Amino acid sequence: MKVKMISRNPDDYQRETNKDIYKVVRNWNAPPDPFRAQTEYTRALNATKLERVFAKPFVASLDGHVEGVHILAKHPGRPSIVLSGARDGQVIVWALARRHRLATFQTHNGPVNGISVDVAAGNSFVTVGQDCTINRWRLPHTSNTVGGIICDQMDSLSLDGVPHAVSHLASSSNFVTCGDGVTVWGAQGNKKIREYEIGHDTVHCVRANPIEEAVLVGATSDRSIFVIDTRQAVPLTKATMKLRPNMVAWNPIEAYTFAVASDDYNLYTFDLRYLD
Repeated sequence: MKVKMISRNPDDYQRETNKDIYKVVRNWNAPPDPFRAQTEYTRALNATKLERVFAKPFVASLDGHVEGVHILAKHPGRPSIVLSGARDGQVIVWALARRHRLATFQTHNGPVNGISVDVAAGNSFVTVGQDCTINRWRLPHTSNTVGGIICDQMDSLSLDGVPHAVSHLASSSNFVTCGDGVTVWGAQGNKKIREYEIGHDTVHCVRANPIEEAVLVGATSDRSIFVIDTRQAVPLTKATMKLRPNMVAWNPIEAYTFAVASDDYNLYTFDLRYLD
């Protein structure tokens, strides 16, 4: 009978004195790891996440809504003023610099679908809701006061259909809403300036260009995006995407560039000059 034994020389792995360093055994002829690149990527990604966690990015919490908040709008002339809309029809005006609530508006008898602040005057804002109404409200004059529930309503208009979004035109008190189509309203909110029939599907998003006063871009439920010039009676162009677009946003510096968020988890940037 043969017996195989494994023996090691203690001099190869033991220290001679307590002051010596530990000996490290390495295999210099080890085969390369086939997942080396994936391992390095995972380590780098985890290090980046931990760096952001330890950076403490959280600043403050603004409490006041009872239902879920799904609409945010900023003031075009006062950067510290932000408006938030909830599912119960409540809109709260916040002062971010002082981190307190300025005023609370019960705007609709249902979810708030859109909020837009008057770009020209800056003293009012328009809301659209699931209750088929367009309401215009007066903003608080100062950011030092802390107000409760107020009802400083300026105008109200009932519609035949549900408006899904609202946006003010650049340097103007006129605004645009969308739903069954796209409608441009006057400053008072009770006069239609122009109407556009985009198609048979619902227009769920529309945004006015922040620089060019007459240019709009929107998205419909039939996977298409469109561009409108309010000086013309028909839309300028219309393009169809592979999946449904969810939201559109203009570039605040380049007036001819906008981005579209799609159902395929991607963002697409379009140049208005080459959109055919």
